[in-house]
Amino acid sequence: MMAGVRNQILAAVVLAAATYGVLLRIAESKVETSVGGAGFPLDDTRHAELAAFQRLGTSLAEIGQRALAGRLERLRQDGAIWVAPALGPDRWAVFAESLRLVRRIYIRRLALLDPRAHLYPVTPADIPDANQSAFAWISLAGALRHELAHSDGMTEEADAYAAEIAWYEGLRASPWLASLAGERRRVFDWALESAVLTARRAREKAARAPRAQ
Repeated sequence: MMAGVRNQILAAVVLAAATYGVLLRIAESKVETSVGGAGFPLDDTRHAELAAFQRLGTSLAEIGQRALAGRLERLRQDGAIWVAPALGPDRWAVFAESLRLVRRIYIRRLALLDPRAHLYPVTPADIPDANQSAFAWISLAGALRHELAHSDGMTEEADAYAAEIAWYEGLRASPWLASLAGERRRVFDWALESAVLTARRAREKAARAPRAQ
């Protein structure tokens, strides 16, 4: 009798494990498809991508955003931040979830390695280099703040854009920005104003779009 019960329990455990494995592979396939495929985790084997991510973390720390940098690094270490080489040029990053089993933030590879090239495939002649560079990496950081809002359970795009805008506005009111002067202050004033205006336009567009059922 006891052997029969043990065998039944063992069979149930094996079946549950097999079912979980199948569901996990389905979930992974769904999120990969949503970003165009060929994604990979941002781990220690990806030297160029990891170095770019660490530069972003350093830049965030320098502007007083150590908490955000730390959270992103913890997610990376947990395997929740991936790189998407095939993600379209209209997205810096995207939060992808399937079956509550797979939850990842994907960053477009070009956006991570060279935010300015992602933002400006053709360099605008009327925007100074320093302005372009500041706007580009601030926009990448803002996009990751946006996707963190989705990861935290915010489902509507307009709401996530509101969180992104609030982050930019926090920088505009921060001691870091107040400490800048001269040309550097003008560069970041322009970059943050441009980031806010861009996100506001995107939020308005998202608010007009039909909500997913």
